[in-house]
Amino acid sequence: MFLDSELNEIRAAKARLVARCDLRRQLVLLETHTAWAGFRRKLSLASLGLGLGIQVSELALGYLNRRRSKNS
Repeated sequence: MFLDSELNEIRAAKARLVARCDLRRQLVLLETHTAWAGFRRKLSLASLGLGLGIQVSELALGYLNRRRSKNS
């Protein structure tokens, strides 16, 4: 009787531990995915800003070249 109750308590504790470990694993995966998504978002925004900067530079240089050729 005593050993049966101890065995049941051990099984219950093991089940709780398994549930906690599974929840922790899921939390770590979620945090990893969130961090990776944030990194990708920042990277795409940086490349978007760089692309826009290059386009604006090209427009400005084109305008200056046209203005210089009109004045010459």
